Amino acid sequence: MPFVWYDIFHVLDVLSQFDYAKKDACFLEMIDVILEKKDANYRFKSESVWMKWKGWEFCQKREPSRWVTFVILRILKRAGMFEIIR
Repeated sequence: MPFVWYDIFHVLDVLSQFDYAKKDACFLEMIDVILEKKDANYRFKSESVWMKWKGWEFCQKREPSRWVTFVILRILKRAGMFEIIR
């Protein structure tokens, strides 16, 4: 998904690059919100789509998205929380 929206997904992706942000209570709360949306296999779906990107794998809401899942797992790894999924 292109990084053009300012939603929780994109905010976490940026903040996860800064050590000081990873310890912030708001950051951790946003992580919890994201983790509530996982399926049984720790995959994630897009919850909204921008019609300009229609046809791309990340622009459908029925099946888990490889791109969305990748970015969320990358966020967890940066935040030192990757072990949550093991």
